[in-house]
Amino acid sequence: MLPTRDIRNPYSVLIEDVVKLHLAALTEKELKDAVEHFRHKIQSNRVMSYIKDIYSLVSILEARNVLNPQNVDALLDLSKIVNRPLAARRIEDYKKHREIVIRPPSPIPVPKPGNTIDFLSPSRDKLTDKVFIEVAKLLGRDVYSFARALPFDFSESELQAVKSQSNGDLQEVTLKILKIFRQRSPNIDHIQTITQALNTIKRSEIRRKIELIVSPDLRCS
Repeated sequence: MLPTRDIRNPYSVLIEDVVKLHLAALTEKELKDAVEHFRHKIQSNRVMSYIKDIYSLVSILEARNVLNPQNVDALLDLSKIVNRPLAARRIEDYKKHREIVIRPPSPIPVPKPGNTIDFLSPSRDKLTDKVFIEVAKLLGRDVYSFARALPFDFSESELQAVKSQSNGDLQEVTLKILKIFRQRSPNIDHIQTITQALNTIKRSEIRRKIELIVSPDLRCS
């Protein structure tokens, strides 16, 4: 009998360990100090206003690509700012382990070797289209908080304009917002960024559906 394959994402495990075990009980002052430290990275007072706890701060840092599987220095800085030495040690262990791993972990499941998709390729565009449609079907009234969580310059007046043009059709509103997001941020991984925004607004069930679209082999894992 073949051994069961461990499909856990080392980066996701790191985030869960550090955030839930070491950083979840930050005081109001500690959180304020941490947010202020990353002000120059976030570069948006509106986005900063959504940071109410450590989970939303981490999600926004990931959406800004300040924190990612290949670079966890922001998480290390955060642990030092709030003086959590055990968290810092856990992060250092992750960094050392990653140096000897041939293939770095990804924030969402990736296709098998040989089918790897460049996020700027035509095939990736088609995959992104499928993700957009799935998000539009499921997001509902959370589309407005979702739009505010996306890391691009989208004003409240533009949001209201899209709402008016769509005659209250939330699916159409979502698709239009995603289209604008794609046009204004053409050189980023849209799927990864969308998953981070979904985490920010606590719609992880949609994120899991996206993961199955990106890597359908997980259905049988």
